[in-house]
Amino acid sequence: MQRRKLGAEVTRALRQAILTGRYRSGDHVTEAEIAQQLSVSHGPVREALRELESEDLLVLEPHRGAFVKSFAARDIREVCQFRSAIETAAVNLALPELTESDFGHLDEIVDEMRTAVRGEDLETLIELDLEFHSWLCHRSGNRRMYEAWLRLLSPVRLFLTIAVPRYLSPHETAESHPPIVAALRAGDAPAATRHMECSVQALADRIAAGLEARSAGFAPRSDVVEVQPAPARKGRRMEPPREFVLTASRIS
Repeated sequence: MQRRKLGAEVTRALRQAILTGRYRSGDHVTEAEIAQQLSVSHGPVREALRELESEDLLVLEPHRGAFVKSFAARDIREVCQFRSAIETAAVNLALPELTESDFGHLDEIVDEMRTAVRGEDLETLIELDLEFHSWLCHRSGNRRMYEAWLRLLSPVRLFLTIAVPRYLSPHETAESHPPIVAALRAGDAPAATRHMECSVQALADRIAAGLEARSAGFAPRSDVVEVQPAPARKGRRMEPPREFVLTASRIS
């Protein structure tokens, strides 16, 4: 039990280091470095590396080790297409079961997103965006579908971190959600999924266009976004303990 808990803590710390840009695309992530920084054995670190490979954040290469995954424009589009397929199916399953309590919860998330926009709290905005869509997938009642969506959570969080505010404004991100709630309240599944697909497609298209422009030499290299940590929020994702914060070493 203690070994599993330690592995989960190491996984969370390394995931956070990648998502906040302390480790960048293509960086070599070594077992020894992480184990030394976190004062743990190599076992929990290996578990963390395997888990983050399954989340599509790391690539494990034989005899070379782990590297932070670099996403090309095609990767962005494929992940977002898969996300849209899951969410469309989830909404169709969830809609007959949704109650006014569910709609109230979604309204509350939207209100909190608007508050985050006003407070320029990008990290909280992104977490609320993910919570909104996670809630709908969970309410589908299909466990395997929900688990498939959760497997996309890390790359989607990374894409949002890259996109907001570089390619999508915080206001646009928040305001893409009220039409979804309105369509769900009206019992209009096609309209709800259309609004969801439009927002996901906008995310994919704008990031992919930015990557393609950069690879063609029309834009500066700027694929890492530094996000200021948001205050801890009751009931939200926990941050790693202070002693589990990683800093990537650079080799030039």
